[in-house]
Amino acid sequence: MMDHVPLSGGTPKGPADRLCEELQSLKSSSGLTYARISERTHYAKSSWERWVNGKQFPPRDAVERIAAVCQADERRLLELWTLAEACRTPAAAPGAAPGAAGCGGAPGEGDAASPDRRQTVLLLLTVLALALTAGLARSVALRRELRRDTLSGGGV
Repeated sequence: MMDHVPLSGGTPKGPADRLCEELQSLKSSSGLTYARISERTHYAKSSWERWVNGKQFPPRDAVERIAAVCQADERRLLELWTLAEACRTPAAAPGAAPGAAGCGGAPGEGDAASPDRRQTVLLLLTVLALALTAGLARSVALRRELRRDTLSGGGV
């Protein structure tokens, strides 16, 4: 699949940009207002405004619903959504990183921050595991203490 290149000759647009363009095109060609799209898809009109204008990434279900409402090619839109999601969240696509092939941006973009991000996540997970372990140990100790008090008759 070929990336679309902006008329300005800049870097190729990524799938999220192309998805945004498709949503804008669907809205325009349908003649529907955000309020009408909201009524027909059961998503807030403010959410549609953010998704169509590229301020926020839409959920898959919203893309499915707007395709149905606008009688668009759902398969094509969902393929674009899946590719954009994979580029947006590298953890969802093993081996893919921001700036990976097909994701737009310069090759290797974001690669330098990747090890730092992994270290931060590992550190946070370690702290969380230690906190949970400490909480569990304290819970077990309190339960033993309560059991001793109950068995010795010094309970509540």
